[in-house]
Amino acid sequence: MANLHTITLWNSILTAAIIFIIAIISKRLRKPKSFNIPVVGADSGDLNALKGRYVQEADALLREGYEKFKDAIFQVITPDGPRVFLPRKFAHDLKEYNRHEASGMKALSDRHIGHYTTIDHESDIMLGSIKLDLNRNLGTFVGDVEHEVAYCFETQFPPCDDWTAIDLHDKLLRVVAQASARIFVGYPMCRNEEWLDCSTKFATDVMTGGEKLKQWHPYLRPIAQYFVPEMTRIRGDHHRALELLLPELNRRLAEPADPDASLYNDMIQWMQERARKTGDKSFNHKELANLQMLTATAAIHTTRLAIIHTLYDIAARPEYVEPLRNEIIEVTKDNKGILHKQHLTQMKMLDSFMKESQRHNPPSVATFQRKAMIPITLSNGFHVPAGTIVQCNTNILDETPPDWGDPHAFDGFRFYNLRNRSAEDANKFQFASPTYDSMQFGLGRDACPGRFFASNQIKIILAYILSHYDIKFEDHVVGRPRNFMFEVNVLADPTKMMLFKKIR
Repeated sequence: MANLHTITLWNSILTAAIIFIIAIISKRLRKPKSFNIPVVGADSGDLNALKGRYVQEADALLREGYEKFKDAIFQVITPDGPRVFLPRKFAHDLKEYNRHEASGMKALSDRHIGHYTTIDHESDIMLGSIKLDLNRNLGTFVGDVEHEVAYCFETQFPPCDDWTAIDLHDKLLRVVAQASARIFVGYPMCRNEEWLDCSTKFATDVMTGGEKLKQWHPYLRPIAQYFVPEMTRIRGDHHRALELLLPELNRRLAEPADPDASLYNDMIQWMQERARKTGDKSFNHKELANLQMLTATAAIHTTRLAIIHTLYDIAARPEYVEPLRNEIIEVTKDNKGILHKQHLTQMKMLDSFMKESQRHNPPSVATFQRKAMIPITLSNGFHVPAGTIVQCNTNILDETPPDWGDPHAFDGFRFYNLRNRSAEDANKFQFASPTYDSMQFGLGRDACPGRFFASNQIKIILAYILSHYDIKFEDHVVGRPRNFMFEVNVLADPTKMMLFKKIR
């Protein structure tokens, strides 16, 4: 027993010593790439303070860079090294490059060290299923998604007969996950508790594990990954996803084959059909499960956050509730309140409010980002070496077109009014439409392929809430809660609860 205790003690000491040595070496090996362009905040001389500012107030740093350098390229010191930020105008230079030349996905993957967190996995099957199959079938899913949303509120929310405090971050995670799973894996898999848990926590493990592993020098990450618990959980998430999906896949395989009919209309089926048609031999059950995890990660958390931001803005401006609610009632009156595809298109006020909320609370203050996969020279002669990530400083409200009105005011019907100016403008200024002046979903050939899906999901969930509940903040909350920043990401305050009361 004593010998066992001694061995355990020495193992612990040895492990601690290895971690300590690796940490020391890691710090000494760090030699971040630098560029011959201005550095925001360089006059302070405190690099550690600049790194901390980037983590906690990147929006203020980028604003400072805009005011000081205007149309010039500048860099910001971050915990990952210097990061290059471009004025908005350079999006025109980059938007026509395809994803093999300037990749938004690779830029995102590198931010979360995707080689280790498993998100560095671009699949033509997955992209085709989203860009073509998903977008083509969105209209057919409106009723199914609304049904899942209603089921979630009935089973996951309290009765709310009186004002009831709701943690939106927690409750909406389930609603969005289940509504998305209805399209991704079909019914009844979309109600499988273990599947929903696995698909939602995978994203958390990726983000948390990636941030922890980034503290280590790239040379040491092959070893350091085994000291980060979330990295182990990521591997477990993939394994568990396959275990949970296999019974459904085997059940489908066991059904009689009919080459002229598609029994299922969901992303499982679309991916399988694409793999069969292209003859992709690498596509198997494991690959399908992995792609399902990646798709859920891309869809669930960003959609949930957009809904929370919009609800915060509605609760802070209750004068918008009645016109938004009346619009929902009006467009659905011929179908007894049941949503159809055309109803979502007709909700122009809600679409406008969503877009204005996103204008003030974007998912990121630098939404247009690309990793140069080839050397690129910008129109001003600036050379972007292959492997460099550049981002456009896209959330400077001063750059709002003059005919949009006061750039800093919150005008929920700003885009509704712009669309009503003329027949030519009727189909412009929509939530899911990326333009030079609205780059929340990116711009150009590599714009977010799931933006139409996100728009539908957000509208369906908001329409349900506005049709069934009154909402407000708790009495001690004054005004709209301030957002939290994590690097360039804009997060709704998770400490605030919202009160819901069922409409009778």
